[in-house]
Amino acid sequence: MATNNLPRFHEDNRLRYKALGDSGLFVSELCLGTMTFGGGDEGIWGLIGNLQQEQADELMKIALEAGINFIDTANVYGFGASERIVGQSLKNLGVPREDVVLATKVLGPMGDGPNARGASRGHIMSECKASLARLQTDYIDLYQIHGFDPATPIEETLEALNTLVQQGHVRYVGLSNWAAWQVMKAIGITRARNLCPITSLQAYYTLVGRDLERDIVPMLASEKVGLMVWSPLAGGYLSGKYEGPDVSEENRRAQFDFPPVNRERGSEVIRVMREIADGKQVDGEPVSVAQIALAWLLHQKPVTSIIVGAKRPDQLKANIRATGVRLSDDELAALDEVSRLPEEYPGWMLERQGEYRAHAKE
Repeated sequence: MATNNLPRFHEDNRLRYKALGDSGLFVSELCLGTMTFGGGDEGIWGLIGNLQQEQADELMKIALEAGINFIDTANVYGFGASERIVGQSLKNLGVPREDVVLATKVLGPMGDGPNARGASRGHIMSECKASLARLQTDYIDLYQIHGFDPATPIEETLEALNTLVQQGHVRYVGLSNWAAWQVMKAIGITRARNLCPITSLQAYYTLVGRDLERDIVPMLASEKVGLMVWSPLAGGYLSGKYEGPDVSEENRRAQFDFPPVNRERGSEVIRVMREIADGKQVDGEPVSVAQIALAWLLHQKPVTSIIVGAKRPDQLKANIRATGVRLSDDELAALDEVSRLPEEYPGWMLERQGEYRAHAKE
């Protein structure tokens, strides 16, 4: 399946490219997620997906031809299988290394021992070396800590990441699934110690999961940190196929109900999404509920890139078509109204006390 004629990236592509955080690295607004690659027949990764090399090559080719230049994986996906498949796919497709932004992650268990997990210096250094080998590359564009490790001082984690950047094995560093205070503490440490900056945060954000708007989004805006969104369809829930009288119990959410969704609120969100999707078309194809969910995220200012995965070519192509969906101000307002977070302290007090000063400098 080797080919050397994949298109280079042009400004006339439908996909837009955005700077990742306060950096000069530009990434496509859609990122190909590879959690469905090489999951095996058992365990959590098998439930999510078990695509092998030829199937993955096809998805990678579709993504690259659409203008996606951003690929996200993790060492723990299929216990290294996803990284191996991604690396081999780039070789099979003859993709120049400089044409793609490779992101991977470290934290989860990669062995039985107590040091074969976490964000310690030892685990980060050894796993980066292993990821480089599996990806068949000399450097990782974005190396991310997959979650917060309460057993390791943040300083140790950040110093290890800085070492990797100095060695040239990593170019940018990011975090995933950290609380706002944890990210802010990390940023403070990097500035105080003159370490490589935190470029991005990978987090969950959907129409049925807007929690990060309380603290994380304002923090990202303040500190100019990019936002990568994982599970933009809430584990498939926002496809609409899990709501209604004809829902089958034999589906992924019946076996792996994640991320958690408030079904009572979610059903109203999907009702409005269906109304908005009705009658819309992109490239002659009717717009789906899932595409409305992706389009809503693409309309959100804090979002840099949305991670989209797929098991089949038609799923990936449908996700890509979401970049052509335009939502009117009225449609965005309707979605905001039905999905808005309940008010919580101190948010309502900050808004009340700050309203007469918010526009003082404008």
